[in-house]
Amino acid sequence: MPTNKTIVFGLLAAGVASMIFAAGWGITNAYAQANNVSSSKAAAPGGMQGTVVRDSAVILLEGKTIPANDFIHLYDTTPYMIKVGHIAAKLPCDASSTSSLKILIGQAPNLKPAALEFVNPLSTPGKMCLYHVDVASQPGGQAGIITDIAIQNPTSTTMAFPPTSTVVIGVDEIMPGAEMAGGANMTTS
Repeated sequence: MPTNKTIVFGLLAAGVASMIFAAGWGITNAYAQANNVSSSKAAAPGGMQGTVVRDSAVILLEGKTIPANDFIHLYDTTPYMIKVGHIAAKLPCDASSTSSLKILIGQAPNLKPAALEFVNPLSTPGKMCLYHVDVASQPGGQAGIITDIAIQNPTSTTMAFPPTSTVVIGVDEIMPGAEMAGGANMTTS
């Protein structure tokens, strides 16, 4: 019997230690990111291959600031375009459930505001609101090529993020072809 108690105690201690490590990791990093490798390829329009992936980025914004008329670049898949993805953002909002911040999508330097959908059951108007949007590149279409995601403060005042401010980006499928569009082959010095 004492051996069984020792084994149970050892397993319990290992579990607690791993939770403490994980919590410490989350505290010391501004964001946590989990990646999975490519799992399959699927045919895409025009004979290009799409690659099924599952890549998630959780960006914790509490305590961060965005200066007036500035942005934070959050995600980039260049030279691949995002074929299937999703963005959820919990942001400060006014009493009418509108946030002054914008989530920008596109291919740098050509980014435009995403058409975010308000999620009422998970929002508190006047404080924090949850928004989400599906993301899919449409070469030659209205959405165009999407490789980059950013958050923008288009106002004339610096924005400080309150507790629980987050952006979660999930990418499920990518596809070659982003390097063919103008602006994708930019170089910086």
